[in-house]
Amino acid sequence: MQACPDETAFDWIRDGRRPFKSRKDPDWTGNFVSNVLPESFEAYVKVLHRIDARYETIDNPLSPSEIAILKIPPCEKLKSFVIARREQSLGTRVRWKDLANLLGVPFTPEINVSWYRKKLEDGWCWPAFLGGPSDAVLGDGCFDELISLLDRCTGDQSFFFRFSRWQFPHEDSPRMFEGVIEHLATFLETERYQFAPEYWWPGNQTWCVCSEYDLQFTLVGGPKGLISAVTTNAVLECIEVTPQTRIDYSAPMP
Repeated sequence: MQACPDETAFDWIRDGRRPFKSRKDPDWTGNFVSNVLPESFEAYVKVLHRIDARYETIDNPLSPSEIAILKIPPCEKLKSFVIARREQSLGTRVRWKDLANLLGVPFTPEINVSWYRKKLEDGWCWPAFLGGPSDAVLGDGCFDELISLLDRCTGDQSFFFRFSRWQFPHEDSPRMFEGVIEHLATFLETERYQFAPEYWWPGNQTWCVCSEYDLQFTLVGGPKGLISAVTTNAVLECIEVTPQTRIDYSAPMP
């Protein structure tokens, strides 16, 4: 991967996004896909970051007196769900849609973790039995799968990726790189980056990925064929969106 001190290759994304409005602005109605991706693509998809069941609380339960002192809720619905999955050898991964069905959350484009938390008894239940989804991290297997899908439609095109400023303590640190998309995972491991790049795109600008550091999902814009392949992929869990879809955690539940 080669550093790109000149970031002009990013201008089409910077100029193609709609500017964010402050939440203090009386006209603020939310943050949208169009605030992070250009509106020039045929289709868009939201790739949901991985959620996994956790068994620590089940295998090492607190005593009744500890539960009473700490005022920990029973979380029976979520606890029973996780126990049943383990008994059926379904693996640790939990799909967003399965959780939506369990908790009565609509599986619609604006879905986010705050909708699930509103259905649980308090903030303790989720981390007690579920891990993730992580900000800007797709999760085991999902990151490589998305790279593979994008690689198939990129061909010999140059590939760029750009990190957000907050990841670099020094102003002169390069934020943007050019290289081969299939080398991205190795580069991140070698350089010990905690998160994926905030933006990735090919030189011909046919698609763009936004894995914004404050989002628990990744957004992809591109041609219909690519978005269809991403949406129907068996490893990834996705839901199609539009530039007008809200992406902030204050989006109301239908």
